[in-house]
Amino acid sequence: MQYSVPQFINIEDKIVGPFTGKQTICLIIGGGLLMLFFTIFDFIFFVVMAIIIIPVTLAFAFWKPKGISVYRLILNRVNFGVSNHFYIWRREPDNRMFKTTQKVKSVKEVIEKNVSKNRIRELAWLLDTSTSVSLPYEVKARAREKIRK
Repeated sequence: MQYSVPQFINIEDKIVGPFTGKQTICLIIGGGLLMLFFTIFDFIFFVVMAIIIIPVTLAFAFWKPKGISVYRLILNRVNFGVSNHFYIWRREPDNRMFKTTQKVKSVKEVIEKNVSKNRIRELAWLLDTSTSVSLPYEVKARAREKIRK
């Protein structure tokens, strides 16, 4: 017997118009608090509280930093602060623990590489004209171009 597998389970259902159930509840709570402050307190206190409540309500309803809702972010922070943490100390390797030896270089390996002035001019021109030199073959591709003196 075949069963249908649910798809798009990470997308919440729209309850009221374009809003999900959680968004609707957040907006109702914020609007209810504003109505309560408007009826009980004087107008100046209502305006001060509205300046605070409206952004908080909109943040809880719509803002998702890094794909996580604000109330989930706050719950994660509280759980992290309340829970115990287990730290493991690992000893860093000390240089005295290992025997170091130095390889003696032969005469062939000691030969220095000389760079001509034309090569330096070419590299300077590349750095001045290019936005980025990230590919190693770009220098070779531009080597045929004439450098202005």
